[in-house]
Amino acid sequence: MKQFIATLSLFALFLVSCDKVDKLTQFTITDKSSMTISAGAATLLPFDVSTPPVNSVAEKEMTMNNSRIDMIESVMLDELKLVISSPSGRTFDFLKDIEIYISADGLPEKKVAFANAIADNVTNTIRLTTEKVELEQYIKKGTYNIRTRVTTDKILNEDINIEITSKYRIDAKILGV
Repeated sequence: MKQFIATLSLFALFLVSCDKVDKLTQFTITDKSSMTISAGAATLLPFDVSTPPVNSVAEKEMTMNNSRIDMIESVMLDELKLVISSPSGRTFDFLKDIEIYISADGLPEKKVAFANAIADNVTNTIRLTTEKVELEQYIKKGTYNIRTRVTTDKILNEDINIEITSKYRIDAKILGV
């Protein structure tokens, strides 16, 4: 019986140790970009809005977390937030639907986030529903593109500038572990 308890205790200790090591290899990176929805944009018809290429902070973050970009095992988008930066006081009440896509050189485009049937009582901030898609190869490229498909339900009489914040959960191998 003592041998059974000792074996069970060692097994439990091993499981707890593995969980702690897994937590050490997981962290979050935050990439930022921006886009502008131009005044006079069509209503009720989807149209595309592009952003400048995004230079990911992944390589810098990997170094700070004692790892390297080639040691990434998995990347998932945890959060995608849109905030209107100008004009001041503007809300997303003009927005009906939005879809966000990611692409990178040599990789296919993937839908990563969306919001449908957006209510008129929203503020200047929206958190989109994220898709559960693997993004490891896109982040490893260092630079990627974001394309936004937007449908509005109001005519815009001024340009709307939007800041995009993407939070990615990284699971990587740690050097020496």
